[in-house]
Amino acid sequence: MTKQYGMNTTTLAPTTLAPWAAGGVWLRSLRDRSEITARELAEQVGAPSVVWLLEVEAGLRPVPSSMYQDYAKHLGVVVSDFAATCLRHYDRKAYDALFGAEEQRLSVAA
Repeated sequence: MTKQYGMNTTTLAPTTLAPWAAGGVWLRSLRDRSEITARELAEQVGAPSVVWLLEVEAGLRPVPSSMYQDYAKHLGVVVSDFAATCLRHYDRKAYDALFGAEEQRLSVAA
């Protein structure tokens, strides 16, 4: 996978993307669907830099919870859905504590 940071190009192997690779792929797909450039989204959500945002999309860092609302707003998704998906990708223990028991009850009832 190749990511461009300004004029420089950095190639990241899929294994290098861990531990948050799936979250980064998901975020990139939301941004692509919204037809927003990385620079535009970085400005809209108050990211420290475009490189920082690209590192999130590369799976090298998680989205801070303080940015969930801004990301959701600018990517056109429901904040609670965005937050739940971020927790699933970036903080699985919190996600399981909040949603795991409900999912288990639903699957037992089905």
